[in-house]
Amino acid sequence: MMQQRGHEPIEHTADLAIRVWAPDLRGLVEEAALGMIDLIVENPPAATRTVERQCQAETPEDLLVECLREVLLLIELEGLVPVDVDVAMDDEATARLQVHVVPVSEAGDSLTGSIKAVTYHNLEVRETDRGLEVEIVFDV
Repeated sequence: MMQQRGHEPIEHTADLAIRVWAPDLRGLVEEAALGMIDLIVENPPAATRTVERQCQAETPEDLLVECLREVLLLIELEGLVPVDVDVAMDDEATARLQVHVVPVSEAGDSLTGSIKAVTYHNLEVRETDRGLEVEIVFDV
């Protein structure tokens, strides 16, 4: 039985990359954020608070990149390590993220990697037998 949604790391020459699949765009955004978190956070502690972010974009690809950037900026600008994400969508162009976080000071050794940027390299949300699928490359 194939998983309805998920993510997996994929080989990429110099950067990090993941393949993500889900039945719909909301699930794809959520799973992409979880996949990105998995690349940089190992054995995360329990979240101590939740922050909300809203992203809007014209295309599914832009929405995906905007949402992932918002999650990454929490580390860089606010010193918060994302450990989990819930996504709600008002429509195809607007995603509301509830990012469950822990302060960097309390994250211990769980923040194991770093991602500089989410790239548009070969970024294309495709319809497949299992719904939507995308490959995302991160600049490290």
